[in-house]
Amino acid sequence: MDAMQVIEELGVPGRLPVEAIRAAQADRETIVPIFLRMIDDFLELQGPLDPNALFFIFHLLGEWREKSAYWPLASLLRLPGDVLDTILGDCVTETSHRVMAAVFDGDPDPLYEIIRDSDADEYVRAKMCQAIAMLTLRGDLPRDATAAFLRDCYAQLDPQKDCYVWSGWVDAVAWLGLTELKPLVQQAFLRGSINPGWLSFEDFEKDLQHSVEFPEAPPLVPDGDLSLWGDTIAEMSDWACFKPKAKRKMQSELQLAASLGLPHREPLRSVGRNDPCPCGSGMKFKKCCLGTTSVDLSGGAAPKGPVAPWLREP
Repeated sequence: MDAMQVIEELGVPGRLPVEAIRAAQADRETIVPIFLRMIDDFLELQGPLDPNALFFIFHLLGEWREKSAYWPLASLLRLPGDVLDTILGDCVTETSHRVMAAVFDGDPDPLYEIIRDSDADEYVRAKMCQAIAMLTLRGDLPRDATAAFLRDCYAQLDPQKDCYVWSGWVDAVAWLGLTELKPLVQQAFLRGSINPGWLSFEDFEKDLQHSVEFPEAPPLVPDGDLSLWGDTIAEMSDWACFKPKAKRKMQSELQLAASLGLPHREPLRSVGRNDPCPCGSGMKFKKCCLGTTSVDLSGGAAPKGPVAPWLREP
């Protein structure tokens, strides 16, 4: 399978293109420059690139720790939110930080620029805050430099209210155990930058204290997987979006139970802020229905793994 055949196969919707991915893995040296050129052309509106193919290209470059992809992928993540949603779907919040940390070339400026960019998607901005926290915990970024950047963000990030970037900012402060920034976090809560529906100040204090007491341990409440993006086939093989029959069966059973009026008591009681939302959106509870007056459970439980719009069954 040559490079163009690989890209064509990556663009077929609704399935995990295992053979094409393996062909790309086997011919990585040849195909990486082609992937990068296609991304550049896409960003410059000089050539079409199927969003299905771009979805897999994004993750394969992360799998390969391709540092030459760092700046192009950072530019990709500054596209308008509706464009990114077409390309990455739920992976905007589920895998983008892992991919960017995997391709990191040592220069944090592209990540800083995304975080500071008020025109960038708010969820991408939040995940890049988490990416710099990941890189700092790994020793790839100096702790003092990250702390200084996060301190500056308190005054620099816009908008100061109703923007999810602040969720990523407070996560980064807590995960890194930056006790010196606790007063700024408290002020951010008081001025309304941080929605208590995302995280209460008490939860922040618990997360912060855990990081201080156990600096070598993972965060107390990590927002998803904080490892570098791994083998694409292994990572994606269990995602429900690639198992439509199983997903349809699960949703059918739950819809039947709902139609029969089977009772459920306090359905959200055991749902944590970082758990999948019970409404079936595929997003985190705190990013979806947390803070609303009701949650529609008739659509079934959230599927395992992210969901890209073009992978949904008709």
